[in-house]
Amino acid sequence: MKALLLSGTGFEHFGLAECEAPRPQAGEVLLRMRAAGITLRDYKVVTGAYGTDGQTRPLIPGGEGVGEIVELGEGVRGLEIGQRVSPLFVQGWVDAHPRRETIAGGTLGGPLLHGCYGQYLAVRADSVVEAPEHLSDAEAATLPFAGVAAWRTIHEQGAIGHGDTVVIQGTGGIPLFALQFAKRAGARVIVTSKSDDKLERARQLGADHVINYANTPDWAQAVLDLTSGEGAHLVLDPGGSATIAQSVRAVRPCGAISVFNALGAADIGVNLPYLLGHNLRVHGVNAGSRIAHRKAALAMSAGKLKPVIENIVSLAEGPQAVAHAPKAEQFGKVCLQFDP
Repeated sequence: MKALLLSGTGFEHFGLAECEAPRPQAGEVLLRMRAAGITLRDYKVVTGAYGTDGQTRPLIPGGEGVGEIVELGEGVRGLEIGQRVSPLFVQGWVDAHPRRETIAGGTLGGPLLHGCYGQYLAVRADSVVEAPEHLSDAEAATLPFAGVAAWRTIHEQGAIGHGDTVVIQGTGGIPLFALQFAKRAGARVIVTSKSDDKLERARQLGADHVINYANTPDWAQAVLDLTSGEGAHLVLDPGGSATIAQSVRAVRPCGAISVFNALGAADIGVNLPYLLGHNLRVHGVNAGSRIAHRKAALAMSAGKLKPVIENIVSLAEGPQAVAHAPKAEQFGKVCLQFDP
């Protein structure tokens, strides 16, 4: 099969190659991949940002995708050849609380498991979810990581309901999924970006208020002004040392901050006395369980929600698209489409 293969560390070791297609073991299914989402995490895997000790090499990256079941391993029940399914980003995270080793080694596309940037992928049969029928392949490919993370942020971590206020930083995959989930829950949504064009597009998706943080560096004060001094019930933060300081100020007492990325230094320096005094909750979110995945898929189907796809590239164009991921120039997601 053809795949994007990472043989070392860095983009000089990442490119299109021919490799042996996998075969499903007992309890697994074989997917013929149709599409895959491109994430900042894939860039970090290629560049060695997570370290390389003990990692699989060569490795097929790619943490989210969708494919068609073409073969069932021994003992698999309840699934059929021809079904279009998405694999869980964290293989084996089927219940609410995963085991430590599942989180450490069960993620698709590294450090140990091959991911979605190949024409075929063998995954655990208990770690796939049927894709919503109304979504295209590219749209469905974005659900396992970006979609599930956003759903968990809004519904599990934030418990957002009618009349609540949510601040969403940025206009990438997770933020725009979160915007749609929050609006469907009846929330008032504030979106921040440095691009007026992206902010206008966010308005068209349902954002109630927008803030250009390049023009308004103290955007936390702007959030307080919009909420009569109370602050937001939930703030989505991309994990930067500057953004987290603003997020802590922008959230209301007993509110929540969901960190969905890691743009800054590993130590972001949260003010603990302020955190304690205001009874704030800070969560990390990194996809979710099969339960959360199914609920996110059902929510997409019920609301006929569709992720925003900025661009679709071929397998051969994949390395360049992954290399551009940190620039965050797109509005929504960039996806990789496999040939029919």
